[in-house]
Formats: sequence, structure tokens, C-alpha cells
Amino acid sequence: MQETIATARENHDMPCLNYSLSWLHQFGRKHPEEMTGIQKRGVLGSEKEALLFLKTKAKETNMWTLLSKTLLSEAKFILSNGDSASQAFESIVKAAHLNITENTAESYGSQWLMQSSIFDRLGVGCQAWVYTEIFLACDACSSPVEDVLQSQCKSAHMLARRGRYDEAISQMHKVDPEALRALKHQQYWVTNLGILKLYRHMHRGEIDAGDQVLAQLYAAPARVQELQFGLSLMEVELQVRRADYPNALALLGKLLTKMDQQETDIFQRLKTMTLKARIYDKAGIPQKGFSVALRAASLAYNARLLPLLWEAMAAVCRILVSVREFDAAVKLVESVMPQALECEDCELAASLFSCLADGHMGMAGQSKANTLQRKERLTKASESLDRAFDEYSRIEDIQGQCETMAKKATIMHLNGDAMLANDYAAKYLDIKRAAREQI
Repeated sequence: MQETIATARENHDMPCLNYSLSWLHQFGRKHPEEMTGIQKRGVLGSEKEALLFLKTKAKETNMWTLLSKTLLSEAKFILSNGDSASQAFESIVKAAHLNITENTAESYGSQWLMQSSIFDRLGVGCQAWVYTEIFLACDACSSPVEDVLQSQCKSAHMLARRGRYDEAISQMHKVDPEALRALKHQQYWVTNLGILKLYRHMHRGEIDAGDQVLAQLYAAPARVQELQFGLSLMEVELQVRRADYPNALALLGKLLTKMDQQETDIFQRLKTMTLKARIYDKAGIPQKGFSVALRAASLAYNARLLPLLWEAMAAVCRILVSVREFDAAVKLVESVMPQALECEDCELAASLFSCLADGHMGMAGQSKANTLQRKERLTKASESLDRAFDEYSRIEDIQGQCETMAKKATIMHLNGDAMLANDYAAKYLDIKRAAREQI
């Protein structure tokens, strides 16, 4: 490709040069580790310079498809660096206007996908899912196979976050078999399908099955950077579910070291930071993750990555509960809960409801016995646990369901209702027994 670029420059073949530079830029996005030497030789320059050059040349040569895709790449570059979301929206709107006025139908898929991604980052899960569905219903027939495949996989992942696993698997199997004849597309589809199955195994407590799926996915050839990151996170999550926290922190440290050696999306960096704070909490030392959680919250707020901001807030709330600042924890969770529910992420919602219940329980413990205030706090804690249990049930999270049932039994015992306490304890055992039988 470098020879192609050199030849195009010698012959002043601008269409060929623009296409070659665009190809090299997209290659760099998917394989950043291969671009170090190329950037040092000055073939493409920095990503920002490459995008500016491609925009200028595409306008001069009236290559409207290239210009549209460059504008969308610019929006993706802005989001990955954590810059202003309004600038990303501006680039997307420019690309959309260009697609309509110049009738570049092959760019519609990239446009819809980028719009879905930006709303997903802003925490509006319903809007993000609607954009993928509009694209699949209206423009899939005129778009490249790669865009259609990415949209179907993205839609499936959003369904899985809501606990709709069967619909997610069904969405994956709607992919046209002809599209999977290309090896790259088949590998992409298989990896995404494997991640969905791994996600379900992990929540069901089927750790051995999850290990087998993970080993099969790692045995496949090299993947795009986003999928590789997703597999690495799943590997850490499996260790957390196994309660092997030292190994989980070691794997997370290797992932962070690898990310430091190359340019990565700010979303991925913040995801690892919130996961690290959560591991410290699971290990019983939540205060150790205080600085990590606060830094993640600050960066997520500046980058308007609202789902990760709510995850960081959940970590901060757990730390506040651990230092007996129950009132502050409750106020913090109640302030973010309405927007967090808009993300339509059951695991995030369940985590926040569980934090809210812990805060109310702590405040009840600080109240005098047999007072109205104490009963109100216990009632609110019980209601929050019911909501958390519902969210955990949607994603079939056995561990989360057991935790909420144990807390409910404790509340009933404190209320002096021994019969209900025994009922919840029996339900806890039933969930454990059903999970073992399912395995």
C-alpha cells in the first residue's frame, strides 16, 4: 500500500492516492500496533493530519463518498479522544447532509452506526438501539456487508444488556449466510456470538462453560482491537466471578500495560478504571479504589461518557457506604438514578439499586430502635432490593439474586418477621439449587 501511495503521488493520480490513504487510515484504526513505523516515516502523519488531508483532497476531487466517510471517521476520532460531543455531532450532521445531497447511499450504514454509538455513549440506550433498527429496516440493502454485520452485532449486544438473550441470539442468526462467506466477516460474527454466550454463562454462574468459550475465542486468529478488548474484559470478569481477585488484578494490569503502549479509546481506559475499583470493592477493600473511581468519574464527565460516569458513581457510593457516610451515598445514588435508567443496562441499574439499599440500611442502623424513621429506612431498603432483584433476574445473574435475597432475609429478621425471613432464606437456597441443576 505504501508503494501504491508513492506511485500515485508520482503520477498525480488523486483518486488512487485518496483511496490508498483512506485505506491506510482505516487499517491504522483497526491495527494501531502496526502503524508505529509508518507514522515515523511520515507516510500518513498523525491521525488528525491524515483526516484533514483526506477531507481537503476529497473536496477537490469531488469524491463525496470518501468525504462522507472521512467526516464520520473524524467524529469517531473526536469521541475516542474524549473531546466535545457537539463537535462529533457536527461532523455527523455534515456527513448526513452530504449523503442526502450527493446520494451516497453506501455511506448511510456508517452514518447510522456512528449516530447509534454517540447516543450509546451519552447514555440514551433506547435512541441508540432505534438507530440500528432503522438502518437494518431501511438502508441495509444498499449498504456494504460490513456495516450491516456491525449493526446487527451492535443491536444484539444492546439486547443482551437488557437481558433479552434469546432475542440477541436470534438477531445474530438473522445475518445473511452469504455475508459470512468472507473469512473476515465470519470471524467477526463468531467472536461477537461467542462474547454474547460468554456474557450469559458468566451471569448464570457457569464458570467452566465460560472458560471453554473463552479458550475457543482466543484460539481464533487476530481480531480487531475492540473485540480483543472485549475478550480481555470478559477474562477479568470471569476471575472476579470466581473470587480470584489477585489474578483478576494481574490480568487487568497486563491489559493496562498493553493499552499504554498504543493509542486507545478513552472509553476502554475508563472501563478498566471502573472495573479496577469494582474489584477492590469485591475484595473487601473499597477505599483502595477511591482515587481510581474519582478519576474515572472526572474523566467520564469531561468526555460525556455517561454510562461509565454512573458506573464510577456506583463505585464511589460503595466506598461512602464502607466509611459509614450513608446519607451522602443515598443522595448521590438518587441524583444519578433517573439518567442511569435511561442507559437500559440491567447490570448497571441493579448495582445502583443495591448501593441505594445499602445506604438506606446504614441509615436505619443509625436510627433509634422501634422508631418510625427506622421502619421507613428499612422499607425503602427493601423496595430498592426488590428493584435490584428484578434487574438481576432479567440478566439471569445468579450471584446478584442470591445477594439480594440474603439482604432481604436480614431486613425481615430485623423487622421481627421470622416467617418472611425464613421464606427469603428458602428462596436463596432455591436459586442456588436451581443454578447447580442447570449447570
